[in-house]
Amino acid sequence: MNIIYYNESSVFDELSSDEHYLIAIDSNLVSTHQVELPKMSLAKAKKAIPFLLEDTLLDDIEDLDFFVKKIANTQYYEVIVMGKQIISELQEKIEQVQLSVERCVVDFMLLPNDKEKMHYIEDEQGVLFRFGEFLGGRMDKVIFDESLTDEYQLIGAAPDIKHSQQINLLEIDWLKNWKKSLQQWRIGIAIILLLAVLLPVHLTIDNYYLTEKVQKQRNANQNVFKKLFPKVKRIVDLPVQVKQKLIQVNNNKTRTSHDLLTKLKLKTKSKKVVKHLKFNQQTLTLKP
Repeated sequence: MNIIYYNESSVFDELSSDEHYLIAIDSNLVSTHQVELPKMSLAKAKKAIPFLLEDTLLDDIEDLDFFVKKIANTQYYEVIVMGKQIISELQEKIEQVQLSVERCVVDFMLLPNDKEKMHYIEDEQGVLFRFGEFLGGRMDKVIFDESLTDEYQLIGAAPDIKHSQQINLLEIDWLKNWKKSLQQWRIGIAIILLLAVLLPVHLTIDNYYLTEKVQKQRNANQNVFKKLFPKVKRIVDLPVQVKQKLIQVNNNKTRTSHDLLTKLKLKTKSKKVVKHLKFNQQTLTLKP
């Protein structure tokens, strides 16, 4: 399969219609982005993403095509953005010469795609690089060297058709009716963003009232404890102090009972067995 590196000045007049081609669009004609969204279907995400990226784009979103790829097992989406006229003019040129095009990708997609690795190649135009299925581009070598971080492992690579993994941007045409549904999705996205702002506020208010309620209950418990044990001057750890006082009360109760039995035993003869106790007003009578 032959590779055609395409930009807006490219022509196909001299190409053979008997050959099969892969078109690699110049990275300078596109921009790539990564977007995080709440859990939703891919169809809804594709409608929401243009609105979320609107402030970062130089052109009106109605004049742009958005190619979206969801990262597996995450809520992140990789996005390629390019002008609609690029794909439109490319399709016209293909039809004029009846060119057999098997795939259309962005040129950085000819580099390998490995997780947490950035593959790149230097040429006279600068540095072509790729760090995701739909993430990559081209930039001046000086800027490329200055903007690198430790997030990715840099690996030199060579372009190869096999790295495009059957991607064909000519088959993605889901945004033609975007203008009609734009207003509807503006409202939906606005609601999502509003909820994202209000939810932390709501949790903060709930935590405030819960903390206030817990403090009131703690104060009430301390007041009851002080009434039951007025000799305690300072409350440090209420549960521990309550437990200590209960143990002390139980010990005093047991000790008092033992004192009564001792006195009764002294008042009776050793050979007598007390079988009945009778208490009348303030008199306790022992009966054998």
